[in-house]
Amino acid sequence: MQKEKEIQQLVDNLEGYLHQKVKIDLHYSELSKIFKRMRRLDEERFSEYIKRMPTHILGDILETFNEKMLKESLQILSLKKMIGTVKKMDSDDATDLMQDIEELDEELAESILAGLDNKEQEEIQRLKGYEEDEAGAYMQTEFFAANHNETIKETIENLRKLKYSEELENVSCVFVLGDYNNLVATVQLEDMLLFDFDKSFKEIMSKRPEKYKPRYVNDKEDIEKVVMEFKEYDLQVVPVIDNDNYLVGRITADDIYDLLQEMATEQIYNLAGVDDDAEGERKAMDISRKRGKWQFLNMCTAFFSASVIARYQTTIEMLPALAVLMPIVASMGGNTGNQALTVMVRQLAMGDVDDTNWDQSFFKEIIVAVLNGAVFAILVGLGSYMWFKNIKISLVMSFAIFMNFTIAGFCGTLIPLLLKKMKTDPAVGSSILLTMITDALGFLIFLGLANYFIF
Repeated sequence: MQKEKEIQQLVDNLEGYLHQKVKIDLHYSELSKIFKRMRRLDEERFSEYIKRMPTHILGDILETFNEKMLKESLQILSLKKMIGTVKKMDSDDATDLMQDIEELDEELAESILAGLDNKEQEEIQRLKGYEEDEAGAYMQTEFFAANHNETIKETIENLRKLKYSEELENVSCVFVLGDYNNLVATVQLEDMLLFDFDKSFKEIMSKRPEKYKPRYVNDKEDIEKVVMEFKEYDLQVVPVIDNDNYLVGRITADDIYDLLQEMATEQIYNLAGVDDDAEGERKAMDISRKRGKWQFLNMCTAFFSASVIARYQTTIEMLPALAVLMPIVASMGGNTGNQALTVMVRQLAMGDVDDTNWDQSFFKEIIVAVLNGAVFAILVGLGSYMWFKNIKISLVMSFAIFMNFTIAGFCGTLIPLLLKKMKTDPAVGSSILLTMITDALGFLIFLGLANYFIF
């Protein structure tokens, strides 16, 4: 009964949107959540309503689906519907969707592309030609530009026509082009409204050229640098030029926001040793299989740590208190290392740490680890003495904690820096490598000291 009631609520929301009822004005993200829930509860209704979605919003919805949901949707939707959907999308979003479709069904992607006009095909093919880490891969080719000889009145009239015909959206500035279609200025719309409408951009900019000097990025520039520019200068949009200074597109703040969200999600999953694509799978078996490779690696590192303990089996048998205290050394060292690791991965991702200042963060984390190591060495040593009344065990425990804290801080900071230097994502596998080092060295230091000083 509850299931039917929930399905009916979802249906009412979709019907309300489709019939444009005043109280039902849903964003594509809300529609996406409705469809994801509908698919779990009633696949037949899911198929019915995904086919009824208008083309101007269908593409945005499809972009939020995981691989499995997108594949199912493509089997439901007609070729004509998909062509109309791609036509309604911004060039960057259309390219992303087409690449996703191509990975699932190359023949279908070719058929959709063939249904677009020549200009749309050229835009998609051009954007597909950029590498994943290049700024051009994230730009959209739709932008509002004006020649510097145009009057403000002419430009505003042109903008009005483009907005009315829905050819442009999310416009906050005009890119001013010179005689050779080269980018010469960027003017905010709010500034333009204050200008003398009968004067040209050239006349106005000649009085204050520095104010309208454009901040731009090259289409081949690393997207991480572009993200840092948006963050540092609080940008809403940035023009993209090619090597000849021709304006080829723009990157907007919402594109950067989406990118940051993807990067953050990927880092979180990588630190946990899981695949962000795998987590969208519907079947537990698929998720289990993809997580398994990391579990296997973790198992191998666990056996390595166990082999260290096995070397001191006789020592542990002679003094069972060591077996009780061992997990404390490994646990506290691992936590220290993970703190340093998380901070460093985040700083690298946000651009706060690079080749010019990595040493500052590195030594700061080492100092923090040493200070905390000293404090907790004293606390753990006192706790161990109160528990076992053995001064030798207490001293061994204190020194082991201090050493493991220092090593954990060192490795937790160094591992992501080395991975970054090797052109590898610092988040991938870092935590598993760190766990192996802190566990193995923690046990080795603790048991080695106990074997040397106590017996």
